[in-house]
This record gives sequence, structure tokens and C-alpha cells, in this order.
Amino acid sequence: MNTTTPTIGEGSRILHFLIDTILIYIVSFIIYRWWTFYVFFWGFTPIRYGYFFFTFTWVYTFLFEWIFLQTPAKMMTGTKVVSTNGGRPNIGQFLIRATVRTTMISMFGLAWNDQPLHDTFSKTVLVKTKA
Repeated sequence: MNTTTPTIGEGSRILHFLIDTILIYIVSFIIYRWWTFYVFFWGFTPIRYGYFFFTFTWVYTFLFEWIFLQTPAKMMTGTKVVSTNGGRPNIGQFLIRATVRTTMISMFGLAWNDQPLHDTFSKTVLVKTKA
């Protein structure tokens, strides 16, 4: 990656977190309610909502970033994910990024590393898209 390429700060990352979490909550809750319909009427095994939420968080993050290099929140703010060399990350980097981002410890990397742990472990950065 070019050393003059500006990376994204904490304010944008907080906005991404809030927007993506709201979208994930809405869709995962709809899926959960759909499942509870089948639990009630057809005797399917009940599953706690948290499993739906965290599974959908992983799927949402992985698919959007793998296909578009952006989640909907990143699309709104004009940012995208690139590898540290400036190219498109490989599928392994997306898998690592989605897995670490799904854990609640990802944000703590900002305290000593100036970037979240999902960026550190996957060797990716968040940059502005070309407008």
C-alpha cells in the first residue's frame, strides 16, 4: 500500500459499527422470528437469539466484504477494505477478518495498535474509495 494513502479513523469505524449492527440486528431478528414460528407450529428445536445474531454477523461481514470489499455502512461512508499491500485481500484474509470481527474483543486493538484486531490479524486496512 502507498504510504500516503489515508486510512480511516475511529469516528468512521464507530459509524460503521453502529450502522452495520443495526442492520444485522434487524435481519437476524427477522430470521429468528421466522425460526420461532417453526418451533411453535412444527416442533423444531428452539435456538437462542444470540446464535442467530452472531452467525448472521459473521455471514454478513464475510459475504459483503468478500464480494464488494465493503459492508453497507462502508458503502455509505465511501470506504473499502484492502490488504496492507494495497490490493484485494485473499479469501483467507476475509475469513480471518469476519471471524475476529464477530468476537467482541476486536475493538480493543485500538488501545495499543491504532487499528482493530480484525485489521491486525487479517493484515488489511480500511481506505477511502476513489470518488
